[in-house]
Amino acid sequence: MNDFLDETDFDSKPVPVKSLLAGSVYYPAAGRDGDPVRFLGQRFQSFVYVDYGIRRDDVLQSLNDPHQGFRGYQVTCVRDLKPEDLVPHGWQPSITPDEVQRAKAPPTWWIKQPFAIWALLDRRDEFGDEHGPGRFSLLYIGGDGVATYQALYHGNKVAPAVVCIIQPGTGFGGNWTNFCDPEGILARSVMKNPAGSPGHLLYDGWGSREDYRQPCWPKYGQLTEEYARGIEGGLCLFQ
Repeated sequence: MNDFLDETDFDSKPVPVKSLLAGSVYYPAAGRDGDPVRFLGQRFQSFVYVDYGIRRDDVLQSLNDPHQGFRGYQVTCVRDLKPEDLVPHGWQPSITPDEVQRAKAPPTWWIKQPFAIWALLDRRDEFGDEHGPGRFSLLYIGGDGVATYQALYHGNKVAPAVVCIIQPGTGFGGNWTNFCDPEGILARSVMKNPAGSPGHLLYDGWGSREDYRQPCWPKYGQLTEEYARGIEGGLCLFQ
């Protein structure tokens, strides 16, 4: 078993931060969307969700509500984390002066109190192996998707396996930068990580029915899998 999935002394043991992050699925502007776990859970067991527009208590409520949380899963362990648990050696942000100004643009009412929680979720008994992993790890951070990426992955010298860009909230959604922009600060943060870039991009075309099969970042030019989402169109996994 991966060490981050071991619940022994969960509340007191040092956070296995590098194991949590290396090869994880990173999802900025995540909200309460369970689709990355739904579609990628057979292959990955560590998910990192980030959103500065959601409250800690709302996340916990969703995780403990079988109708709002991850279908077929229940929380086994949950723990509040401090910044030093996740970035023990600190980090040096990389952002241009213009981006510093734009990062201050989201209205204060949109940005909620920062938090970080780490949870282990187990598959309910009535669901079989075909539904997903028996257990997965969820690190949920109430914070900015760009700064959190730099802090977590650059700061710990690791890289995720997948980055998800799904309805990232540009414009009226409260996001200060465009995650889809291949020249934008999120793409630069991902591609210029000294530890390497993710092998995959999970993308939804940002609401465009005709374009969701075209990756927003040209590095990921090969479509490997496609997942149907009903009236919301589809998700595509690129490498």
